[in-house]
Amino acid sequence: MEVLTEAAKNAYTNEEHKKCDEQLKKTLAIKIFLANILKDCLEEFKDYDQYDIADKFIEGEPEISVEAVHQNEKEIIKGMDREDTVVRYDILFYAYVPSLSGKVKLIINVEAQNDFSPKYPLLKRAVYYCSRLISDQYNKEFSNSEYGKIKKVVSIWICCDVPKNKQNTITRFSLKEQNIIGEAKYNFKDYDLVDIVMVCLGKRDAENYKSCLKLIEVLTASDLSAQERLDIMKNEFNIKITKNIEEEVTSMCNVSYGIADKAKIEAFVSSIKALMETGKYNFDSAFNILKVPTDKYNQIRELVLG
Repeated sequence: MEVLTEAAKNAYTNEEHKKCDEQLKKTLAIKIFLANILKDCLEEFKDYDQYDIADKFIEGEPEISVEAVHQNEKEIIKGMDREDTVVRYDILFYAYVPSLSGKVKLIINVEAQNDFSPKYPLLKRAVYYCSRLISDQYNKEFSNSEYGKIKKVVSIWICCDVPKNKQNTITRFSLKEQNIIGEAKYNFKDYDLVDIVMVCLGKRDAENYKSCLKLIEVLTASDLSAQERLDIMKNEFNIKITKNIEEEVTSMCNVSYGIADKAKIEAFVSSIKALMETGKYNFDSAFNILKVPTDKYNQIRELVLG
């Protein structure tokens, strides 16, 4: 029933959204998960083993909601004033890849995005984030006119609840050379400074349900137990289950289960009330028509009838 779907969508409180988002960021920031994302999304890492990427190429520990996106908010963070209004990068870290001239440093941002269609084009926001990551390198990676020291920036967007025509897709956007008159050639490394990657999750067993698309979906699924998630990671992705992974996946599982269960309860309550208001159904008949799990009878009856 449509009323059930709408009620489920509206059952999340701001606090629940925040709790779920924070746990998802903590889970995604585990290096082996980031390594799988990098391997599937970026040319620089596609030929390397996931554990080489995690252990050798990702520098230090990724920052989670630490660095401000907007220039004028950096002072706010320092002064701890209006901290909750500051827009931060979800996950920010450095990675290095071998090259003929030595190691190449990349600045990488990963964003977990629930709303694929906000009131603005999501891609424009991603371009802005990349622009900020480049401009913020001044006096850090380069100064004065040392533009040759600018490091490549990457913004990867993990998108849920996407339109059907974009589900289970990974799309990269980057600068490219295009000759208009003549056939001049430029050094690719001099303009290969920006990559935006849209990772759009989808349904299981659909086309392209594989690679990091499947791994992230398994991490966020509300209908899989923690052990089921860990088994898939171990058996299908060859991920060694450490204590940290087990703890974060379990926490992710608990958060998603709790929110999903509350959403279902709220949806059933709303649907039963809607049926009863027609005057054609009492509580029991509405409860049975909607095929509500019988173990929820007393809980939902109290919510509906008081």
